[in-house]
Amino acid sequence: MDKEILNFIDKDFELGFRESVIKELLSIKLKHVMAESEYNLKNTRMSILYLAKGNLNEVVELTKRAKIDFRDVIMWATQEKELNNK
Repeated sequence: MDKEILNFIDKDFELGFRESVIKELLSIKLKHVMAESEYNLKNTRMSILYLAKGNLNEVVELTKRAKIDFRDVIMWATQEKELNNK
């Protein structure tokens, strides 16, 4: 798992939830993202963490959605970031 992702998990999630968060994120594979791109995979995982805001249940739900269409999760995170920057 990417060091930036692990740092984000360490910052946002309580110790007891971190292993479950990592397990969920690792369940998203290259086959779930367009062109089997490492960039898209990392972007999807980072978007899930950003949207979940330290909530394991949100990670689970967003992971399910990302496996259907990873672009939705990226779009939601982008929209939220834009709203927060206004």
